Amino acid sequence: MVNIQSTSVIISTVILLILFMFFAANLGMIILERKISTASLQAFGSDLAQMINKTDNPNSYKQARIYMVGSAFSLFAFMALLEFGYA
Repeated sequence: MVNIQSTSVIISTVILLILFMFFAANLGMIILERKISTASLQAFGSDLAQMINKTDNPNSYKQARIYMVGSAFSLFAFMALLEFGYA
């Protein structure tokens, strides 16, 4: 069982979880909208690189980059908070 010592840790955990879900869900929607192939890891990587490339995706490359970086950053922050916040 986890020993929760302060409400600020609980609030931070919930906020980081909500941020991660927001960024990851939007990134997932962009991936589904662009119909990125998941048949192989190489095809997925090349399609993902095209999605965040400015020349291949001039309309929404900024949006894809923000969601990708935001989901990765919030995931790492969430894992760090779980590691150090509840220790």
